[in-house]
Amino acid sequence: MVAYACNPEGTGEHWLGWGWAERAAAAFHVYLIANTNHRAEIERHAVHHGIEPFFVGLPTWYKSLTNRFSKLGNWLRQTVWQWKAARLGRQLHKQHAFALVHQTTFHTFRIPFRLTALGIPSVWGPIAGGEYVPNGFGRYIGPTRFSETLRGLANKPWLLFPPLRASLRRASAIFVSNHCTLNFLPAWCRSKCQIVPPNALQDTQIQTTGAAPRRHHDAGTFHLLFVGHCAPTRAIPLVFEALRQSRLTDYRFFIVGSGAGLPFWQREAARLGVVGNIEFVGQLPQAKLDPYYDNADVFVFPALRDSGGSGLLEAMSRGLPVVCLDWGGPGEMVDDASGIKIAVSNPRETIQNLKRALEELHDDPQRRQSLGVAGWKRAHSMFVWDAKSRILESTYGRLIGDK
Repeated sequence: MVAYACNPEGTGEHWLGWGWAERAAAAFHVYLIANTNHRAEIERHAVHHGIEPFFVGLPTWYKSLTNRFSKLGNWLRQTVWQWKAARLGRQLHKQHAFALVHQTTFHTFRIPFRLTALGIPSVWGPIAGGEYVPNGFGRYIGPTRFSETLRGLANKPWLLFPPLRASLRRASAIFVSNHCTLNFLPAWCRSKCQIVPPNALQDTQIQTTGAAPRRHHDAGTFHLLFVGHCAPTRAIPLVFEALRQSRLTDYRFFIVGSGAGLPFWQREAARLGVVGNIEFVGQLPQAKLDPYYDNADVFVFPALRDSGGSGLLEAMSRGLPVVCLDWGGPGEMVDDASGIKIAVSNPRETIQNLKRALEELHDDPQRRQSLGVAGWKRAHSMFVWDAKSRILESTYGRLIGDK
């Protein structure tokens, strides 16, 4: 198993990279190739799961050099790491004759999966990266509009990169985060793709005693919530515009997090005249999030380019109804029973449908309750590691049989 981002004591992609290895180790003997950044944490946990870890690092001078080139430097750094990891993987295969190889992180198609060349069954993913901001929505992502346009133009040529095409061709099975990325990949490789959203609940987020009852107010202030990294592509100004056009006045919208999009969001809230109802809370530690989730009536997540959303999943795990766009990762995580998904046909219709959704949920506490309970059930059935274990065991079993 190859996982560049891997840390059993971390969060986000690093924690997910470890989770796949830990779950695979319950049924298989796992040799894990990871980055040296979290070597101590990996070694500490690996001994308890029978995982044999191996580590690949990069010279300090090379990391310092590539740090000067932003995203290009990041890609160069990860590509060289992958080349070195593949060399180590080939050496280990000669010694141990692996039955299968699986690259779990990076969560992107842009870094080739070079160990597909071993000639044994291989699993790639979950991968993402084919998501894009739909046409006409650029004004809602502010200063990153230009860079997002460049990203969209550059994405297709990536598929012509020979090592990437070889990875897609040789991989036995590909886990894909969402339909946006699936539809982006070449048609000739889609038959071996399976939608597997990458997000999973941490143990501290799992409640085993049933959905916690939510306190929804029939009257009084309507509480909206967003929690997460304030990336410009999460397009919170869409919610501001929907609120401006709505008949709602008795609401408070709490935005918890920090990031590059925050200054633009603050300017848009002022420009649209809704700033008096908005509270920009800033970044908070996990331990201080409970009051915001507990007091919220609806969680909003209008991401225009996102492969997932940990805050969205946490809201579902707490029985909080969700309003999101039917696009990218959130469109896979939420179904029609657990939230209201808004189509991204064009900005005018999207804002109108978002406005109606918020008005409906404001007026109907029972609807909020039913969506929240369904979201809780979905989070605790589809986004726990037991569910991912079943996917792993089914896929591995199909590829390697009784080996």
